[in-house]
Amino acid sequence: MNGKHGRSAERLGAFARRGLRPGSPAAFGFALLCVGVATLLRLSIDLFAPDAIPYATYFPAILIAALISGLGGGVFALALSALTAWYVFVPPRMSFAGWDVEHSVSLGLFFFTAIAVVWIADRYRAVLRRLDEEEAYRKVVVEELGHRVKNKLATVYAILRHELRGHRDVWESAAGRLRALSAADDFLVAGEGEGVPLEQILDLELAPYGSASVIKHGARLTLSGKLPSVLSLIVHELATNAAKYGALSAPNGTIDISWAEDGDDIVVDWRERDGPPVTAPEKRSFGTNLIERSLGAFNGTAKVEFAAAGVTCRMRFPKALAAG
Repeated sequence: MNGKHGRSAERLGAFARRGLRPGSPAAFGFALLCVGVATLLRLSIDLFAPDAIPYATYFPAILIAALISGLGGGVFALALSALTAWYVFVPPRMSFAGWDVEHSVSLGLFFFTAIAVVWIADRYRAVLRRLDEEEAYRKVVVEELGHRVKNKLATVYAILRHELRGHRDVWESAAGRLRALSAADDFLVAGEGEGVPLEQILDLELAPYGSASVIKHGARLTLSGKLPSVLSLIVHELATNAAKYGALSAPNGTIDISWAEDGDDIVVDWRERDGPPVTAPEKRSFGTNLIERSLGAFNGTAKVEFAAAGVTCRMRFPKALAAG
């Protein structure tokens, strides 16, 4: 039952976002339905409060009509609402006689407010259209980039296999790393899904360097939204630097990664051990800046330290983005 309700809610949400084609019979029919429902609601209020504001129930009807049916539907609902309320609920009822200044001001205020509602709803629809277009474009670009990356990796794979055909051990090591890099790229392109375990991110990015070089501590932790992709990029940058200059460049070097709750946050610690002597660079590199800025969008932080015993990095982000 929950699955059916979930799918129904998704379809309803998609309909509300997409709306009806402006100017179509369906759009005007939906606007007419909104005004009809507003009129019935106002008639029910009339049973116990006949002196209530005559136009009150029509504002949400106009807003919904404009959001779903577009500008034309909103204007149609506005005009129909004004005419219906004027004729049915403004005394003397069912008549256009006896119009006075008070009624004129009331109708004028209704028109002014309703026109503002229709205009805002139309601008909102325009923003949604642009967002949908940008999202569709982003998906196409991501798919194309993923396809190109796969093609380039396949080309590199083929070239290395040919060049290293006489060095089987070297080839097997290089091929394993290429497969791990390909898996990490697949993960980044795959999208948000329903969450990704932190350990899976670490395994994908660190697999090319061998399990003996990596020590992991922490309870199962699933990350949601775009955070997995960002953490994957951070770990990739740390691992690449460690392989070039740090612990992973030494025969006995290791990476110790631990994660735990700290109040309302999750803290992930990266520590390199038994690698070459570490000296802080005179100038912070692009990679270091990338690491330290990436979690800002999630109200998180990342701090890289060039300690003598090995590079460390502490990452912190809200616990609300994770689940055990």
